[in-house]
Formats: sequence, C-alpha cells, structure tokens
Amino acid sequence: MIEGIGEAVVRRPQAILDFVTDLEQYKLADHKIGRVHECVRDDDRILMRHGGRLRGIPGPAVSLEVVVGGLSVRYRSIPTFPSRYVLTFDGGFELSETPDGTRVVHTERFHFFAPWRFVAEPYLRSWLAADVAGEMVRLKQLLESESSR
Repeated sequence: MIEGIGEAVVRRPQAILDFVTDLEQYKLADHKIGRVHECVRDDDRILMRHGGRLRGIPGPAVSLEVVVGGLSVRYRSIPTFPSRYVLTFDGGFELSETPDGTRVVHTERFHFFAPWRFVAEPYLRSWLAADVAGEMVRLKQLLESESSR
C-alpha cells in the first residue's frame, strides 16, 4: 500500500465539500483524474467512474463510491474490470474548523495487487506523497481565487 496525505486551510467550508464531490471541477486540483465517464448522485452517496493517470501513466477506468457525511467525504474504489486486477484505492477529506478557516486533510491510499505491486509501489510512493500535497495547494488556490471574484 502507498499513501499520500496533504492539508490546507481554506476560508470556504461549504465550497470545499461541493468542489471535492464534483469530479469535473475537482480534476482542476487533482491531475490524476482523467475523463469523467459517469457521476450519479443519490442524496449523500455518489457513484463515479473516471479514467486517470498515475505519474503520467494511464490506467484503467475506475469506479468509486463517495459518501458525504457532515464535514467529511469518504471514497473507495468499486472492483470493476479491468481495474479489479490491478488496484483498489480509498481515501477522503476531513474538515475541521480553526480560527484561520477550515482545515482540510486529504488522504489517498492505493493498494496494488501482485505482480503490479512490486513495480508500482516503489515507483509511485514518493510521487504520490508530493502529488497529494500539491493537490491541496491547488485546491486552496482555486477555492480562494473564486471567493475574490
């Protein structure tokens, strides 16, 4: 398993939840997300399917289940062909109020299956950590630049 964790303090709490649950918008911050194939919302549960890239390498389309609850967003991959033979992933966003704004902690975990694990995890480990940290910088910039318009 490899993991990336990033955090930022943003001054717009509801905008954060709206932004991270809209893949078409969120891919402006998360450059791993490719073409969005499907997004179906049912109350606080969202089913999504999208393509993507890890360190510039395209991967199979993945399906996700996203659950929004209070000040958190949790997601996990749903095993589908062909991704079910390559990887699963999970993560989320935890928001908490601070005197300076809303603290957002974002976690991404990728679990690769053998034989992919032996190549992918060493190749992606440090890149993922840096990418998720950069993703949070972009999230903050995008949301705070919107509030100044």
